[in-house]
Amino acid sequence: MTNTVSPTADMLTSQHSESVIQIKPSLVIIGNGMATGRLLDEIIKRTPNKYQITVIGKEHFGSYNRIMLSAVLAGNATIDSIMQKPPVWYKENNINFLSGSLVTLIDKESKVVELASSAQVNYDELIIATGSRTAKIPAKNQDIEGIFNFRDIADTQKIQAFAKQKGSSSKQAIVIGGGLLGLEAAYGLAISGVEVTLVHRNKWLLNRQLDKVSGNMLQSVMAQKNIKFALGHEVASFENIIESDAERKAEMKSRVLSGVTLTNGEFISAQMAVIATGITPNKELAQTANIDFNRAILVNDYMQTSDTSISALGECCEHNRATFGLVDPIWGQCITLAERLCSNVQKPFQNAPVPTKLKVSGVQLFSAGDVEVSEGSQCFTLLDKKALVYRKIIIKDGKIIGIVLFGDVSSGMAYFELMQQQITVNTMMPELLIGDEFVTTIDDEKTANAT
Repeated sequence: MTNTVSPTADMLTSQHSESVIQIKPSLVIIGNGMATGRLLDEIIKRTPNKYQITVIGKEHFGSYNRIMLSAVLAGNATIDSIMQKPPVWYKENNINFLSGSLVTLIDKESKVVELASSAQVNYDELIIATGSRTAKIPAKNQDIEGIFNFRDIADTQKIQAFAKQKGSSSKQAIVIGGGLLGLEAAYGLAISGVEVTLVHRNKWLLNRQLDKVSGNMLQSVMAQKNIKFALGHEVASFENIIESDAERKAEMKSRVLSGVTLTNGEFISAQMAVIATGITPNKELAQTANIDFNRAILVNDYMQTSDTSISALGECCEHNRATFGLVDPIWGQCITLAERLCSNVQKPFQNAPVPTKLKVSGVQLFSAGDVEVSEGSQCFTLLDKKALVYRKIIIKDGKIIGIVLFGDVSSGMAYFELMQQQITVNTMMPELLIGDEFVTTIDDEKTANAT
């Protein structure tokens, strides 16, 4: 026997003073990450009473700032401090919040979602916001104790608990992945006292956002936090030892991580490994419901899937062959979806270029466009090793096509605006490289380009 969760009804009074029931349309959101949190804000801002909203979340928490998980791992923040919408918030805003619930099936014909608990939830409009998971790596022997992902609060708590089992000072950790997620995990563990080695298949860190010079500068800064590096290689295999569990029966034994073997044959000792190599969109619910998908769930300009009653949002969706991991475009998706659902306004989502602005290990970073020189382009750089300041502007046909800033990012948005507006900057160089405030002709150039 299944339980059906139905939308609540508002009791209204008609002009003839007769009591009638007006049932709000049911809006169901699967997933309770940062995208859902922002979407709820946009909906409440526009039409707080139009829908009976139900949010189904796999975790037992409200919506929280996942970007701050590294600070929790380092002990510089608490779970409460990164919580943006605690469970009481949903109740205060008349939202049904089903926490710790897993959706197993979407029935498009009946407009019902089924939960692992056998309960069913009816919907008029459904939004899939299931996010993503850690991308798999091809290394052998991953089914042993001591290997973790780093995506949510549960992952963070497991890593913290494992690091404290024998005291952090005696723990060695491998972090796999030199992107932002891997750097955050490595930094958080190092700050907590764990000896960390970061393994990255590329030859410098953040290779999608930084060039070799700035990537090496970042490595030198992180090395001062007692982080070691194995760059240009991948993990070929996780190695293990057999340990008996003294607290259980003598015959009970477990396979415990002892280290990793890299593709170059090098062995690195470790008692824990954190995999942070990128993300894979969670599209499985769409697959089983015969909703169109590619790498992720396909959506049109208005965030609709191939089923007009079902939308998708955030890291689980794909728009014009692009998938998403940055906040800015996902916030734009939330506005597009809220406008359509609340106001019936067709405001198309546009995946406009956005700069990457990061703070890693206390260092400010900024990049946009190309990070390496290509044929027909030229590059202007400024490097102050002592102050750890690096600026790089790449120009083609007199216009900016790439920006990389390390340490001092104060001119980043001014450079980005010049790049977006395709302003000719030949006459501004090299003063522009020192800082936009040293160029007195920017407004004149903008005027000249506009006429």
